[in-house]
Amino acid sequence: MPRTILILTADAGFGHRRAAQAVSEALIEQYGDDCEVQIINPIEDPDIPRFMKQAESGYDRMVIEDPGLYLLSYKSSDTPPVASAMQDVLAVALHKALSKIIDHHQPDAVVTTYPAYIQAVIRVLREQGTQTKTIVVITDLIDVHDLWFHKKASLTFAPTRCVYDQALERGLAADRVYFSGLPVQPAIARETRDKTTIRESLGWTPDQTTALIVGSSRSRSTAIIAKLLDQSGLNLQIAAISGGAHEVDDEFARSDWHSTVHTYGLVKNLPEMMLAADFIICKAGGLIVSEALACGLPLILYEALPGQEAGNVRYAVESGAGVWAPGPTGALSAVYTWLAGKEHDLESYRAAAEQTGRPRAAYEIAEQIYQRMGWAN
Repeated sequence: MPRTILILTADAGFGHRRAAQAVSEALIEQYGDDCEVQIINPIEDPDIPRFMKQAESGYDRMVIEDPGLYLLSYKSSDTPPVASAMQDVLAVALHKALSKIIDHHQPDAVVTTYPAYIQAVIRVLREQGTQTKTIVVITDLIDVHDLWFHKKASLTFAPTRCVYDQALERGLAADRVYFSGLPVQPAIARETRDKTTIRESLGWTPDQTTALIVGSSRSRSTAIIAKLLDQSGLNLQIAAISGGAHEVDDEFARSDWHSTVHTYGLVKNLPEMMLAADFIICKAGGLIVSEALACGLPLILYEALPGQEAGNVRYAVESGAGVWAPGPTGALSAVYTWLAGKEHDLESYRAAAEQTGRPRAAYEIAEQIYQRMGWAN
């Protein structure tokens, strides 16, 4: 009988759901005949209190309009006593919805890529008296929030050695923590084409140095950076992604480009574009940093949320795979440094990215779930 695996995620930002999708895809690819996987965002349930729904829907607005308030709320809650109190409050708020979801699906394991659910899931499973295991997939790279760490979780996957050590410092048992890397789309590990072939399939110039600029509704400098590079005089092909920011799409449409520029809105093949590029310019989200590293792609990080994204910058910089270059002009300066007579610098960053990235993280997580749960044949 197939194992039922329930993956709980959230849509406050993009990384939680994309990590959930990566784990789901790896599980289905490796154990498709022996597993049924469901991804659910419990906050969409009608029994969830309004304050939690508003917290998720208002996340983008807060990080754009008042990052100082975001930092204050993040830091003030990031201590073991406060995190423990928050877990208790969240467990109560989520109890009815999670009880209904778990009772309906009867999962053999519950995987969560969002920290707010951990205590609530453990409490519901205890009350229901089941043997279902709770598995945590952490989606931040360094100095992560204390909400992620729960001693009663059956297994916690750490994206970096730093987070692995942090989990042990918080009292998690070593046999319940596994350093996997952050799960990225399995397609990255499956790709066998070289850059030239991928560029040709995308309609890009195959033999030109290529910069990939990635924005989103929370990071809207894509058009500005693309224009600066377009007018820089560098022999550069540019692929710029708005990520759904409509004002950026409008700016793309109004622009009179002077070099080879490809513009996009929302894309479904970002890893393919990463594998085709020579470097990426982006905000320091945990997942996009991990995907870039998995692709062996050097990073120019021009924007970061205070809190966990500042840690992501530190991780990329300390690994030698990226640079912190705040703002559009900072990004332009970093590109000049890498390309204007100093291409060897770019090569060293590329080598560091390849060494740091973990393209098979989702597969490792899927394999470990089956082995640790005793399901492997």
